[in-house]
Amino acid sequence: MAKTKEKLAFGIFQDGLIIKVAQLAIEKGIVKIQSLEETILSSPLFLKESVKAGKTVPKIEEEISIPEVTDLDEETFDMPEISEFEPPDETESTEKDEILPGLKDLQNFMQQFPLERGKISLSANDEQISYFQFDSSFNTGKLVKKLQNELLTKEEIKAKNYSMDYILNLDKSGLAFVHRGKFDLFHGLRDINLVLSKEKYFYSNIDTNEVSLINIVRHNYDFTPEEYVLIIYIGVDYKVGIILKDKNHIKTFPIIVQDTDPDNLRQAIYSKVIMEQDISDIPITKNVVLAGDYATDEDIEFFKSNATEGDSITKLDLKHLYVQEGLEEVITPDKISRFAIPIALAWKTLQPKNKNFSPCNLLPGKVIENQKYFKIAWHGFLILAAIFYFAFSGTIKNLEMKQEISEYTNMNYRIERELTQNRVLIKRLNEIKKKVSDLEANFLKVEKITGKKNQWNYILHAFARSLQRNQLSWITNLASKNGGFQVYGYTTSRRSILEFSRLFPEGEISSVLKYELEDVTVWKYDLTFSYPDPEELKKAKEKTTKEITSEEEPEVITTEGEDEELAIEEKIEEEVPPAVIAQEYSDIVQIYFAGDINSALNKFTEFIQKYPKNDLAYNANYFVGECLYLLNRTQEAKHVLEKVYKMKGNKTPDTLIMLGNCSEKEKDFKSAKAYWNQLIKEFPKNSLAKAAKYKIQKLEGK
Repeated sequence: MAKTKEKLAFGIFQDGLIIKVAQLAIEKGIVKIQSLEETILSSPLFLKESVKAGKTVPKIEEEISIPEVTDLDEETFDMPEISEFEPPDETESTEKDEILPGLKDLQNFMQQFPLERGKISLSANDEQISYFQFDSSFNTGKLVKKLQNELLTKEEIKAKNYSMDYILNLDKSGLAFVHRGKFDLFHGLRDINLVLSKEKYFYSNIDTNEVSLINIVRHNYDFTPEEYVLIIYIGVDYKVGIILKDKNHIKTFPIIVQDTDPDNLRQAIYSKVIMEQDISDIPITKNVVLAGDYATDEDIEFFKSNATEGDSITKLDLKHLYVQEGLEEVITPDKISRFAIPIALAWKTLQPKNKNFSPCNLLPGKVIENQKYFKIAWHGFLILAAIFYFAFSGTIKNLEMKQEISEYTNMNYRIERELTQNRVLIKRLNEIKKKVSDLEANFLKVEKITGKKNQWNYILHAFARSLQRNQLSWITNLASKNGGFQVYGYTTSRRSILEFSRLFPEGEISSVLKYELEDVTVWKYDLTFSYPDPEELKKAKEKTTKEITSEEEPEVITTEGEDEELAIEEKIEEEVPPAVIAQEYSDIVQIYFAGDINSALNKFTEFIQKYPKNDLAYNANYFVGECLYLLNRTQEAKHVLEKVYKMKGNKTPDTLIMLGNCSEKEKDFKSAKAYWNQLIKEFPKNSLAKAAKYKIQKLEGK
């Protein structure tokens, strides 16, 4: 009997500057791991162009309350064709005049894999993807139009510089995603293709990281339809939590953790999971599957120590996957867990008809079409032969040179890897050198500011005299900044700010904020000045002496100061660019999801005071209610949430569920049921209506 030829597949995943490759093979229906390798790039693969301001893109951490989708026919879901993915001509040189270090590192790393012998699947860059969770009331055309209107700019649609697809649940709900811009991994491999091999690589699939993780858990785990499953993937840069039920996607939430200390990292992840469970009221900790770089035995033990009786906390176990004979000691279960995403990519390539693997694919349609085999009529072969003859004679020498370059590249591979490690050390040394240089510059600046004449003595003295004339005014901070100094403070008299702004050269009112504290109006001011000329300090001192001896009356701002007072009013009402407000709001949301509830509450409150008329102030009011609820300040939370409910905005379903939660925490079960029934009545198709029904059943079962 003839020996069955094995088929190869390569899954390539990028996490920040880390590249992970899984080489899998299938023979007689058995899938095996042959190699798991990784490297760290010294720089990104390509330089990023500046991104123009586009439409506001909803983030995955924000729940999007929209109707659900029905009748999604995959054959009618038109994918855009991206012209920039069109493969180059045979005669086009893939070498660049200058190659970035990161692309060079990728070239050196990839030469150990026989990529021309198999099919390649890639992960999409998570930073370039926007998500859209839908229900079952949209048809395909309406969904595409919704994605284009809300996630893309007109320029992107016109240039077709995007790719979109979706995963579908059994109830026709699902998760859609749009990738904007080019795929760096795809372009990087295409650029180094002819350097490493004369044969073109075959590209099978591009998937989002969430799809890969869902695929691999669906295929290797069997849970009952009533059980919730939480997938926690903790990589170097990419960290996420994914909730499944009956193999259907329920929700995805990011895990934002700045600390790299293992103990602090575990605690932060656990706090985020508990917060998510508390808000959604879904038992997501009953079945937890951990994967990624931080899914070690210590991490498993930590989560088990915080779990309740009956909870299942396990490391990712791929029971349908085998390891190549002889590699069991190298490819351990821990390593398999770390390479979960590239393994899932390669596995889907080897078994594309597996029902547990979602058929979605972000690989541009033009690339797929160009990789298909084609037929030519008999007279076409004559033309093809003539073209080949002239092309071959013109490119044979170029191919020989490329082959020679490839041989030299192989010889220098080890040296390049050592250089990569040295570059990291050099980068750290340069950072230390820069800090020393900055410190020396600060010393010089202090010396220049003080000199032989102490300017700060004059500054403090001048402010002290001015504060005596302006009662109920005070300073909270005074600091050097950008060749001058900045003063922060409060006053109950808006006119006092004008006097303060005239105390020193080039005085400017940067901002004025109005607060109401127990029926008293207080003005918070921010002033910037240039340092006074040391030569003028003598004159200023003499003038100050005369003012003190003559005991002049405090300066009174007359009507001529009314114009300047109007300038302050204009400063207060000055329109802040929407992009700045949106970024400030996004930063506060990240603090909230990182678990710092007290800081988030203070910053949301200040945001509302600064931008009371901005649309985002509505969302900020809602989050204030959530923060108060999480801090057990239930009465205050209800007061805020009832105001939000009266506004009838897009957060109305969320507000009703939270009002019910507040009443439940106060043991007022009748009011809790009333709020949840109101949610079901007003928004029967909203996903939160299901949660409300579950909560009512839970109360009635008590």
